[in-house]
Amino acid sequence: MSMALVLPKSAIFRMSNDAVFMLDNTKFMPFPTIVTIVAFIIASSFANAQFWEVTSGPPASTTCLVTNSKGYVFAGIESSAVYRTIDNGATWERKDRGIDDGGPYVYPVNQIRVGYNDVLFAAVNGLGILKSVDDGETWEKLNININIVPNSRLTVSTKVLPNNKMALFVGYDAGPPNLLLRFSDDDGETFDSIPKNGLPNSYITSIYDVFLSPNSDKMFIAVSYNMGLFRTTNRGKSWRRIENSDTPSGESGDNFLTFAADRSGRIFVGRNALPASVRTPNAVVMRSSDDGEGWTYLLDGWDNRDITNNKITGIAFGANDEVWTITEKESGTFFSSNGGDSWINRNEGLESNGSGKGIATTLNNSVFVAPLGGQVYRHLIVNSVNERSGSDLRVIRAMPNPASDIFTLYFDTEVQQSITLQLVSTDGRLVSEYNKIYEPGNQRASIDVSSLPPGIYGWRLIAGRGFASGVVPVISH
Repeated sequence: MSMALVLPKSAIFRMSNDAVFMLDNTKFMPFPTIVTIVAFIIASSFANAQFWEVTSGPPASTTCLVTNSKGYVFAGIESSAVYRTIDNGATWERKDRGIDDGGPYVYPVNQIRVGYNDVLFAAVNGLGILKSVDDGETWEKLNININIVPNSRLTVSTKVLPNNKMALFVGYDAGPPNLLLRFSDDDGETFDSIPKNGLPNSYITSIYDVFLSPNSDKMFIAVSYNMGLFRTTNRGKSWRRIENSDTPSGESGDNFLTFAADRSGRIFVGRNALPASVRTPNAVVMRSSDDGEGWTYLLDGWDNRDITNNKITGIAFGANDEVWTITEKESGTFFSSNGGDSWINRNEGLESNGSGKGIATTLNNSVFVAPLGGQVYRHLIVNSVNERSGSDLRVIRAMPNPASDIFTLYFDTEVQQSITLQLVSTDGRLVSEYNKIYEPGNQRASIDVSSLPPGIYGWRLIAGRGFASGVVPVISH
């Protein structure tokens, strides 16, 4: 197993205005000394360290991942259970009360959604839509007014309504003609049928996913066979197919698998691999900034090889404009710091080629991925200063960790001011510096580390009334 690319909490350092570091709130020493100690603790192995580290479970193949506001991570598995970790993957607990009925059937957990006050909703294939109000300890099956049969597939989308009730949009797929849609606007207490008027019913053979727009009353559905995306603005009284400007390849009629929306309301969708595409034959993420009417292909830095039957199996969002996504086959895991405008591959340390079934980010911006058939992996963010380090400066995140090209510090400043980012070696020598006058709000500062020798470096963010610091390992390309 590869060495974890995380630092113990005792290696999170804060510097006061008199330039003294604090270690575990008990020891004080100057900057060069503390960085030398960190380098001694984790030694030179960071030069070969990996981005991801494996967690202790779950002991079964994971099908989906999600996190709640408490930082708990939930992993649905193929065999009638949800596993939960409350300690970042150090331990996992099986939670199956209400899912595993002790009968002859195995119920894969297809999706888990987090609602208001951390209420969980799970779409469990062959069983139904289940609800948990106690962080997954127990699950209650909701009455969606469908006679659910074994081996059927269920999908669910949720959103919080203005009255703090949860809206649920459910897709049920037991094969033609048993393709049904249900909707609830009262936390799942009652469900109404959503008609499929306008959908080419005779050609639709599957419901892949359903989605509620965070911006409006629009409802979306991804269907096959090669029928594409449809949306309704009147709860199914009429549906319209969404075109995406790749008509020569028939792309608007291809299969889409995964929906997600970021905090600003932009909608992201995963399009399956399409060999005839004039954009890219591989599975790809697309983004809409106009509530699903128009779509942009996010291709910069993407893997544009022709990978047969590849799919986007998860999309998650971090701080600022960060997007994470994972594919089912060879492409693996990708990260974007600018809303998908450009991507970098992040497979270092993952099993095989980094492909998997799910990805999730916590509120402190740690990331969890579920490789195919293996245990969940994580990338913990523990070297960021997540509280005020001065009266007008707050560091949000330092990344990537480790860094090989560009190291970026995300921070918030309350006032316009000159801010300096410095990088120093373990002997206290200044090796790089960047300075700029920043306007109030969320900002970033970056330093090119590609020419630095591999090793441990300290970073310092200096402002008029604030001072923050930490460490970052630099690795070779």
